Amino acid sequence: MADKETENTEKVLNDKKDILFVLLFILCVLAIALFNYIVDPYYIFRKETINGFNNVKTHQFSNRREILYSDVKINTKGKDVVFTGNCLLSRYGSGLDNVVFFTVPVVKISEVSQIVKNLISYSPEIKTIYWGMFFDDFWNKDEDEDNGILPEFSSKCVELQDFINLFFSYNTTKYSIETIRDSVKNHGEKMKYVYPFREIADKTYSDKFSLDSLKAVKETVEFANEHGVKLVIYYSPINVTKKMHIYSKNQWDNYRKLKLELANVCDFYDYSLSNKYNSNILDGNSKYYLDNIHLSSEYDKFIINDLLSADKKVAKLVTKANAKAMTEKELIDLMNFIDKNKSTYEKIKQVSIDDRFERIEKKTAEN
Repeated sequence: MADKETENTEKVLNDKKDILFVLLFILCVLAIALFNYIVDPYYIFRKETINGFNNVKTHQFSNRREILYSDVKINTKGKDVVFTGNCLLSRYGSGLDNVVFFTVPVVKISEVSQIVKNLISYSPEIKTIYWGMFFDDFWNKDEDEDNGILPEFSSKCVELQDFINLFFSYNTTKYSIETIRDSVKNHGEKMKYVYPFREIADKTYSDKFSLDSLKAVKETVEFANEHGVKLVIYYSPINVTKKMHIYSKNQWDNYRKLKLELANVCDFYDYSLSNKYNSNILDGNSKYYLDNIHLSSEYDKFIINDLLSADKKVAKLVTKANAKAMTEKELIDLMNFIDKNKSTYEKIKQVSIDDRFERIEKKTAEN
């Protein structure tokens, strides 16, 4: 009898331990989800950040392909203006409630075409889509892509996989930890350095250049028109050092041809043409660029609001009629700049992957 009572007591204790273990496991899982929600490493759930906690968005665009459509399902409601394409414009955006960003790192034209078509099919509220592209987008190959593969848009509803990707995945938890680490390390400062060679140090171009991707652009423009959506194509702002790099790699003819062929497909706004914002060497005084292609938050907001305005202050509208003259003037402006900055051009010609993380401290941090 005593043995049976002892056995029952042990069983009850074991059952309690099992229940306690399950409860602790559930609490840990919920804690991880809450942690990732609060840190928000992908910048999906809120606009505000906490200085010294999660304001340095180290992984703002990391693994964006994995969670892109989860983002779409959460943030498309009530939005009628969308930015997509490459991530040269950041998600900080205009501050307008009707504008949302679905931009992707190391993007390929075919991927953005898929994103645009899914956005149009998913949300009839969307009336205008801004698609940012530039030369490298037409060269990006599978081996350039280290951010995952764009998933299929399987359902308009938030699914289990969306929850796993956003709250429970290894990547998200890792990125949350690194976001806090970098925010603490930078003491709330959003940007302290300029990287003069980061986006050119390891970029190579193959000998052959194909314009097949322009077929995807044309098809996407036609798809948008058929569905009553205004698709605005813009050539992203890039610093003059990026154009010097393209020229040094004997790719200027392809660069020019791309713009001419794009103008045959549709009119587009060009932010890369020579202007006071992009014609400065990257140094400690750089106000508008963080590296050869990424913008400071101040200039980022300026460009976004310029795109949204009816009266463009920076962009030039490129059409079939003026594309040839525009590209000819762009080359003249570049050659004049190279002539005045020969030492910088020589450095760019010799730049290697070892120069990727060379950095210069900014004299003034981002606001």
